[in-house]
Amino acid sequence: MAELHPTTYLQAAAWVPDDDPERPWSEAADLAAEWVWERSAAENVQPLLVTNTFQNAIGIESLGKVARVGGQATPQGKQRFEHGPVVAYVPNERTLKLALDLARGYSLAVVETASFPIAEWAASAGAINLLDGTTSSSALSDDVSADLDHAVFFGGNNGWTGSHEKQNARTYLSGHVRSGRLNPEQAASYVMAQGVSDKGAKRLRELLKKVR
Repeated sequence: MAELHPTTYLQAAAWVPDDDPERPWSEAADLAAEWVWERSAAENVQPLLVTNTFQNAIGIESLGKVARVGGQATPQGKQRFEHGPVVAYVPNERTLKLALDLARGYSLAVVETASFPIAEWAASAGAINLLDGTTSSSALSDDVSADLDHAVFFGGNNGWTGSHEKQNARTYLSGHVRSGRLNPEQAASYVMAQGVSDKGAKRLRELLKKVR
């Protein structure tokens, strides 16, 4: 098996940014599905579709094909699936976590929605931008990334549930939020690529939204 990414445990990652309100959702889905079919052939495992709800992918043929062949999983679903390459269509934090779990050891393509920006996850995961073929890079400066890593080290395992963990995150990250060098969505996206749970990512995002 190919060497896995040290934090996402994926062979490969790709994404379609939600950067054009005029782009049809079917076009973005087609790009992700095509890439995952290629990875499916290389990894010799059928692909899987992961969505927020079973209704999300209705009417998009490329996603319907993945679901018919490999299955469709949602956070609410009860069916169990084997690990394999995954297409995650417009996921929220909870759905992205499910997709990461199911794709572990294989590959993952994500179609982004503006309501949950994943640019920093994509950069941390070394994901290919399927619109232009480039490998995503972080918009964050090195010191901001270092402070995010510190916050993850001292609170990420518990998802910033404790008062000391929350205060530690505020101490290291509040200044960056106030200066506009980090926004709560970037922080949530970044920490999910470091193995933080969906609940932890949401908790950090809400914590940083309260920074004044």
